[in-house]
Amino acid sequence: MGFAPIVKVSNQQTFEDFAYDYFASRPDFPNTTGINSPDWRGIWRIQEGKRVHDSDDKTLTRGFLTPIFQCCIDNPGDRVLLFNLHSEPERRRTIDNMIGCTERIRAEESEAESVFSPGDGNNATRPGYSCGTITEFVRIVRFKTRGPASIMMQPVYPAERPWEMSGIILCAMAWDDVLETAFPDNVGGVHAVLESETKTHTQEGDIHQSEFDEYGVSTNLTWNDLHEMGAPMYKLSLYPTDDFVKSYSTSNPMNATVAALTIVLFISLLFLLYDYFVRREFLERHQLLEAKRRFIRFVSHEVRTPLNAVLMGLNIIEAEMEEGPQEESSERMQLLRDIQNNTESAVEVLNDVLLYDKMESALKLDMSMVPIWQVVERTLSEFKLPASRREVGLQATYETSTTDVECLYDSGLRVKSARNLPEDIRHLRVAGDASRLAQVLRNLLSNALKFTPERGLIMATASYHAGVMGEERSRVKWGGSTSDWVEKIELHNGTEVMASPRGHFRLVIQDTGVGMTEEQISRLFGEGVQFNAHELQAGKGSGLGLFIVKGLVEQHRGTLEATSEGLNKGSKFTLKLPLYHVPGVVSEEDEQSLASKDAIKSDEPFLCDKGLHLLVVDDALSNRKLLCRLLERQGHKCDMAENGQVALEMVREKMLSDEEPYDSILMDYEMPVMNGPTASSLIRQLGCDAFIVGITGNVLSDDVQYFKSKGANAILPKPVRLSDLEDLFVEYQIMY
Repeated sequence: MGFAPIVKVSNQQTFEDFAYDYFASRPDFPNTTGINSPDWRGIWRIQEGKRVHDSDDKTLTRGFLTPIFQCCIDNPGDRVLLFNLHSEPERRRTIDNMIGCTERIRAEESEAESVFSPGDGNNATRPGYSCGTITEFVRIVRFKTRGPASIMMQPVYPAERPWEMSGIILCAMAWDDVLETAFPDNVGGVHAVLESETKTHTQEGDIHQSEFDEYGVSTNLTWNDLHEMGAPMYKLSLYPTDDFVKSYSTSNPMNATVAALTIVLFISLLFLLYDYFVRREFLERHQLLEAKRRFIRFVSHEVRTPLNAVLMGLNIIEAEMEEGPQEESSERMQLLRDIQNNTESAVEVLNDVLLYDKMESALKLDMSMVPIWQVVERTLSEFKLPASRREVGLQATYETSTTDVECLYDSGLRVKSARNLPEDIRHLRVAGDASRLAQVLRNLLSNALKFTPERGLIMATASYHAGVMGEERSRVKWGGSTSDWVEKIELHNGTEVMASPRGHFRLVIQDTGVGMTEEQISRLFGEGVQFNAHELQAGKGSGLGLFIVKGLVEQHRGTLEATSEGLNKGSKFTLKLPLYHVPGVVSEEDEQSLASKDAIKSDEPFLCDKGLHLLVVDDALSNRKLLCRLLERQGHKCDMAENGQVALEMVREKMLSDEEPYDSILMDYEMPVMNGPTASSLIRQLGCDAFIVGITGNVLSDDVQYFKSKGANAILPKPVRLSDLEDLFVEYQIMY
């Protein structure tokens, strides 16, 4: 560190006298310092390699001197004392830049802020920028063994004259010392190249090797604003050397790469082995499942097809015998009914097995808003004739609850028909699959009829209760009261409805049959459970019915419970389902729908004013003939085809001729030459829009969906019931 005042030429002699008096008073200044000379004394400069007194025309031209007055903490009497920094070109340029910087900032701030008080140039504020700087590479005698150096200069401003630079604080910096401090001793093999605007210095003592230029990294050491004030731009660049390359040239990366590849290959092999065994197990399970389904398809098709012919033949014989003398046919009629009942029992067992397979693979419901009261009344009507034949009473009542606090009807209501219920209750709906709900009701009624002896009684009570039940779907608050909650329900056709919960539906079916013990009730809804099967059911049934029914009810977010007071004291089954109000229900449509379906299910044959023209396609001749005979008795006209190819040609001929096209095509699935789905697809490609009904023994969900995707409008399982077929004709408005 050092200090050099700015001395005007006119004050040179006065300053020199002051300096020598000061130095003489200091005992630590030896006579060998630069201030002692046999020829002269005072401020000096270097001229032609010698020290001379700096007091001539050159001094006058420069205008002022900057002698080093204080220097070198480690050697305060250094020979450099009183050396005029302004006499050396590099130092002079740096000092002039600082003075110019100060004057430029003074002028800028004077214009912008009027920093000077009028009439008093000494009351200025201090400059906002110090104008400190650094010299280019310079030679410093005392640093001659330490490489190039630079001098950092910081101007000094007196407090009373803040814009007049009166001196300079000096700090000499040897660049090798700086670089040695920046790089630890254990770092080698690097050339540090320091460049200024005019000179270049390499720390290692030689210019860096040009072959490593592409690996060099550079950075500027001088700030941009400092450079703009006149300071030289210093740039530091680092380049590797041969030693650096040798130090980091190793086979480790290759070894690491080989090791990594080995690990990857090993893990890949493990994964492939794992994938192989998983795939093999999955394939085995898939093959087992496919074998199971092929077996079920085979059993279903091979059992249903002959049963279809048996049932249709029995229906024809029964119908023809009913037209003959009563006294001659009653015994034969009873025999036929026994055969028919046993055949239908076999079909029910087969249906249970197939439905059980569906439930194991997550049965999907065809969701709709079901008019539950009409479904109950319709299903009960189906069991009136079988109950009367067994001499079992079947009573049905419809009620509104009197026990609920929120009940709309304080006095309660009990009627014999669902049509007599209040309109706002009759129009409530259950969110679910109509066919599955009907199956639940049929199973419960069938069990009650099966286990109730002659002259017994079955009582079915359907009632409305205001208490909301069931899990919430996507319930949203619509208004201010509890009745304003709505739920978003997605239907099978992809549409969504907003329905409000409105209490729940309860159906109690109570019989005077064989009853159950508590232990039997605890196992009642299990898989394959039957009690005294040979004694009570004559060996019939699959034991899956109530297990399936329980699962279906729970899928509809309902409950099913069974109670009994003991053996021979009857049983009671209680079914509960949540009810919803769906806006836009029209009562007239409900009544008409109920009336039309009641007509189909009545004991009298359905005869339309104008019969349909139907095409019956089945490879079994007996099935074709019997189904055509049943349909012709209902007033329809029937043509027959033995496979899909023949049916396709017959449809094509109809479309090319002037004859009326077929109203409906009843298509079997499995047939030689061309099967039902393929024929349906080709018929649709002809542009035929006839109503295609798949009548098949293949009733697995995959087969049904495949048949529909090929053009079938609806699917009916074998053995086909004529009433189910005519239901479809009415539903799709094929027959009015």
